Amino acid sequence: MSARRILQIIRYVARRDSPVSVKEIARHLSMPRPTVYRLINGLEDEEVLQRCADTNGIELSNGFLRSMIIGASNAQIIAGFEEALDCTANTWNATAFLGRLSGKVIEIVHVTTPPKLDTGYIHPGLNVRPAHACSAARAILAFVSQKKADEVLGNDHTAFTDQTITDKDALLEELQQTRERGYAICDEEIDPGITSVSAPIRVGRAGVVCSIGIVAPVRKMQEFGLTTVGEYLHQKAKGAVINLNQNLYQLLN
Repeated sequence: MSARRILQIIRYVARRDSPVSVKEIARHLSMPRPTVYRLINGLEDEEVLQRCADTNGIELSNGFLRSMIIGASNAQIIAGFEEALDCTANTWNATAFLGRLSGKVIEIVHVTTPPKLDTGYIHPGLNVRPAHACSAARAILAFVSQKKADEVLGNDHTAFTDQTITDKDALLEELQQTRERGYAICDEEIDPGITSVSAPIRVGRAGVVCSIGIVAPVRKMQEFGLTTVGEYLHQKAKGAVINLNQNLYQLLN
């Protein structure tokens, strides 16, 4: 009985857009308030739920949120962002891609090619990316802890072109610029003549775990305007999180 009630509480809190009171949980789930208090206290001890500092309301803990995302399959993550990727590819008629932090590496887990193929397109591949040079990686690493960024960056900063940033201090400066403008740029650092732009995807209190970007020939990207593309991706990432949340919460059903 307690296990069923615990799941009911977690599901209810997960679906709410803001912290919820114990009284509201008890009323909505038709549970005695003392029972709800007892179960919530246990879930707080296990760091599944936490109290909001401002309202003292109940919400999913940062760690539990992040565990949900880390534990989700690529298919579940992709499903949450597929609409945003399709829209991005259609808007710019360029390849859109989704990057994901997975342990100590960053991968491109999904690619959406442009609808008009008569002009050609760039395909970045579905694989682990060079963290020091890839915009998908920089858009994530700029918003994680310094310890995590150092772990993912490692010490192998291979120069793929004469534009590749390989110096550690210069890489850290590039991550700082990414934080300031809100998106990352890889301008001919992996392949000559190819530019990509990526924006971080921040999933509530869980932080940044994914990125969304586009890749195209330098000339085409210059016509778009890097700032225009970056700001578009930044806004698109915000809207896409709603769909991701809905997909992740299905894990609790």
